[in-house]
Amino acid sequence: MSKFFSYIAVFSFFFICACSSTETQEKSIAKAGRVYGGNVSYFARERTDNLFPMSARSMYDQRAVAPVFETLLSFNEEDQSLVSNLISSYRFSAENSYVDLKIRGGVSFHNDACFVNKTRKLTARDVKFTLDFSCSSHALNKQGLLLTPKIIGASAFLSSDSPDFNTGVSGIQVLSDSILRLHLIDSTQTVLKILTHQSLSVVSKTAYEFYKEQIVKHPIGTGPFVFNRLNTEGIRFTKNVNYWRIDDHGNRLPFIDTLDLKFKTTDQEVFDKFTSQQTDLLSNIPINEINSLFGTLIDAQEGKNILHKVEHKKGLKVNLLEFDCSRPPFNDLNLRKAIYHAIDRDKICRDYLFGEGSPANMGLLPSVPFFNYTGRITRPFNLSLAKSYLRKSKYKKGDTLSLYISTLIGSPEDQWCESLVNELKRGLNLDLKLVRLPFKEKQIAIANGQATAWKSAFISDYPDAESFLMPYYANTETKTGNNLSFESKAFDKKMDEARAEIRPVVRNAHFNACVQILNDKAPIIPLYFDDLVVVFNLRLRGAIVNSFGIIDLSGAYLKPIQ
Repeated sequence: MSKFFSYIAVFSFFFICACSSTETQEKSIAKAGRVYGGNVSYFARERTDNLFPMSARSMYDQRAVAPVFETLLSFNEEDQSLVSNLISSYRFSAENSYVDLKIRGGVSFHNDACFVNKTRKLTARDVKFTLDFSCSSHALNKQGLLLTPKIIGASAFLSSDSPDFNTGVSGIQVLSDSILRLHLIDSTQTVLKILTHQSLSVVSKTAYEFYKEQIVKHPIGTGPFVFNRLNTEGIRFTKNVNYWRIDDHGNRLPFIDTLDLKFKTTDQEVFDKFTSQQTDLLSNIPINEINSLFGTLIDAQEGKNILHKVEHKKGLKVNLLEFDCSRPPFNDLNLRKAIYHAIDRDKICRDYLFGEGSPANMGLLPSVPFFNYTGRITRPFNLSLAKSYLRKSKYKKGDTLSLYISTLIGSPEDQWCESLVNELKRGLNLDLKLVRLPFKEKQIAIANGQATAWKSAFISDYPDAESFLMPYYANTETKTGNNLSFESKAFDKKMDEARAEIRPVVRNAHFNACVQILNDKAPIIPLYFDDLVVVFNLRLRGAIVNSFGIIDLSGAYLKPIQ
């Protein structure tokens, strides 16, 4: 995953000393120059009181649960490998019909009243409960479609109005306290990538049985930090002194004593707190604004800004237009294709994203290590072809089309939506209007059929091409995707072939065919991929952010630059 680091110095000796003197917690030196102690804080872009993994749908919710809860595996973006977390190993059967997961020993849940006279030790029973819950119709579960296409019996469990967690999914079997077996629907090993999803972090069955629906107020995980409090100012986490992990130098993690996830009041406050060293990282800042916020390299050399690092990654979030293909006006393929070819994706990235987005000219998937486009690279923008499709469509001059959006007025996103509408009016003479609604109201309008075209965005759930394509797939039993109006037997056939294929090159070819079908049928119009930009105070060392936007502070420590 491409990325770059930009180091901007400098910071006056007086300011360093002043900040160091304000530390309220004693620090001690660990091996390899690491430092124990201190507080790390940063502002969340959106407020969240959601601290239950399976309810965490947004990146911001998932960031909030990440300090407390851990996944079975994680994904190393450097070498594209799976890394064991709460399992120590896994083993597939000869035909990939099942996989056995060996639960890591020596891992305990955070101390809590629910464990009085009961063990806090992590066992296969807890992992089964977690995966069962993620395949259930329980109101707290928002991740029902992640594992149901992969595990035998999961779809049937999801369809149950009263899920029995004592029995659970038939294809999830506890063999012993330390071994869990998953019986698989398809022969690919993609299920392991799905288990890296933050919302599938392991929860305690004992804790759920004790707190029931109130479990949302009692986040109890195995992670490096323990939930301390939630109030109007934010969320505080404290160090898990019994955390199981040790770093490569033999240091017990975590290093940090406290972690504060703050709720912002204004953008200016967020920036001011960072530049005065009261917070340690900034996220969601357009890369083009970095210099205007922090100054130029010359400013840095003159000591006019703080020491910081910018981490920039090609993101996995795709922005797109979606249509209700089941009824007029967008059940008309020619109208959809006219709009598909009338949008200049490069212009959106160039003029409104300042070159920091990647145009989705090839289709729904970004160019990433786990997917390779094999087709001929062409720009879909072709106004002559767009006009040709419009002439063949049922659209009549004067018909009004509405595009529903939920954007912050004046933001780059809002500006390109305005520009897109104007371009379609100018290029195709479409009577198109924007309908601005808050996000929740927009979703209601989509659900009740009021909206027939809308701006959407999503980030893949796991590092595999399949994750981008599953929202448009339907099997014979149940619709598993989000775009309920699109159906294509050819698309489903290719997805079925991909899900049965274990040879990477052949599987990649099937996914390319799926992307081409989406381009040809245009139930969606992929526009661009967001880049991910995070700015770190350089005194914060060892913090990791992945392309899904999850921030890992388990190995982070504070050490002023000398």
